[in-house]
Amino acid sequence: MKQAYMGLVLLATLAACSQPAPPVAETPAPAPAPAAEPVVAASTDFPQVLQASGTEPFWGVRVEGGTLDYTTPETQDAPRHFEGTRSLVDGLLQVQGGEGDNAFRLTIERATCSDGMSDLSHPFTAEFVLGKDTFKGCARDPAVPVEAP
Repeated sequence: MKQAYMGLVLLATLAACSQPAPPVAETPAPAPAPAAEPVVAASTDFPQVLQASGTEPFWGVRVEGGTLDYTTPETQDAPRHFEGTRSLVDGLLQVQGGEGDNAFRLTIERATCSDGMSDLSHPFTAEFVLGKDTFKGCARDPAVPVEAP
């Protein structure tokens, strides 16, 4: 009898193992994360007034808020004046506006910069795009003197 009982237990155990497992509820895949948007911060992280300039060709931009005055050696007495918007995107200051040949974008980044001629060290790099032309150079707060090496 003991053997019959053990046989029944063995059959019951085998029967339980051969039963298909109950269906598992599928967990939906997590939704993809939304595309990262540029971090936009207050433009007060940079000085309100900046002077950017470059060589070969010589150019200069004075920015105050969203207003730009662009000069070249030929236009020192009559700078081109631009109105745009000022914002910080991913840690870069951008002032941009205009359309067509008057479209412009000034991008300032916190990075040490040398203009290549004076050996002066500036606290910012600058890129000024005007229409189809791109100018690269350095920038600084004109109220803070630049120290000679």
